[in-house]
Amino acid sequence: MIHQLYNILLTFLLILSSPYFLLRGLIRKRFWKELTERIGFFPAPSFKWPIWVHAASVGEVFCCIPLLKRIKKEFPHCKIVLTTMTRTGNEQAKTVPEADFVFFVPIDHPLALQKAIGRVQPGLLLIAETELWPNLLRSCGEKGIPIILFNGRISEEAFRRYHFLKFFFNSYLEYISLFLMQTEEDGRRIMEIGAKIEKVKIVGNLKFDQPYPSFNQASLANMARSLRLRGDETLLIAGSTHSGEEEILVGLLKDLRRKDPNLVLILAPRHLQRLPEVEQILKKQSLSWKRRTWLSTEEPSGVPEVILLDTMGELMNLYSLGTLTFIGGSLVPVGGHNPIEPLFFKKCVLFGPHMFHFEEVSRRLIEAGAAVQVRGREDLAFQVSRLLSDEKARKEMGEKGYQFLEKHRGATERTFEEIRPFLTDIGDRRF
Repeated sequence: MIHQLYNILLTFLLILSSPYFLLRGLIRKRFWKELTERIGFFPAPSFKWPIWVHAASVGEVFCCIPLLKRIKKEFPHCKIVLTTMTRTGNEQAKTVPEADFVFFVPIDHPLALQKAIGRVQPGLLLIAETELWPNLLRSCGEKGIPIILFNGRISEEAFRRYHFLKFFFNSYLEYISLFLMQTEEDGRRIMEIGAKIEKVKIVGNLKFDQPYPSFNQASLANMARSLRLRGDETLLIAGSTHSGEEEILVGLLKDLRRKDPNLVLILAPRHLQRLPEVEQILKKQSLSWKRRTWLSTEEPSGVPEVILLDTMGELMNLYSLGTLTFIGGSLVPVGGHNPIEPLFFKKCVLFGPHMFHFEEVSRRLIEAGAAVQVRGREDLAFQVSRLLSDEKARKEMGEKGYQFLEKHRGATERTFEEIRPFLTDIGDRRF
């Protein structure tokens, strides 16, 4: 009864939204193509029994890559279908060589899913992190398609929501064969929501295993030149910022430049559609700034006070140049973003009080002395000022961060070993 009510409400919402979708599709043809994929209309792959991997956005796509490489290495004949929820995730997925077919995940409606599953005919569904869509789970489960939740995590906020709706989600969790969770706390939470203890395994976080670029001094110098940097700048890199944070960071920059006129802020908003909004903030503060792409085409005209990152997939590389790194989405109650990437480059990491999407890893980083959590604007100003004037403290924290990263590697292999029997079954079915 609850399932039927969910589908009735979903159908009603889709009918109400259809004029908006139609209008947007007429205005933007790209949206129309995306919409057709989301309702199950896309060319069928030329193969059967693929591994269907669902990764919602860019971050999940990146964390999947080591696992996809491991699968292809051991089972080269297995085909991989990769779906995403976001447009940027879709664009990133298309660059993954291990993905044999890429499309947008269908909306969670039985008609769209029936059409999509009929075209893909997956032999296994792997879902990254916490994409628990009721009809997706039920549609695949009733067709006997094994489902595995991997790199699973349940934030405190998500746990409260799922626990409140436990009566609704409980039956859908029955369709999942394995819950491969990041931490003991994630495992406890998924069991409280309804997962059976024998299905829950703690394997660690795949994001520790994602591929990291290595740079020599020459390549670092080339990267700095592409940003029009002289080489003597102090770089504060703020990654994945949200509304309400740029004002704080820009105000902090103005204060700190009185002491260090070589301080430059590399500002990377989480969502590129906010760039005009951020530019207005910079104009009001009377700071010199340039978009990253402009620096590649314009004639050199001095180092701007702010470099506004308007490209995708470049932030991790730029962390290698940073003096300090700040993790966005944490000064405002968004939940923070991945604090792991700067650790590889032995960079000092700071984040705000709202890291509930990464509560376990952020807590452990603080305990290891590998990151600093600030309480708000004033504390951020104090900690940034302190660390910029203490090179020894920065290096010690950076080294501890790198050791923390190395200590927690290995989740890819543990995850692969858990899903290996399911991959073997697909291989047996193919031949």
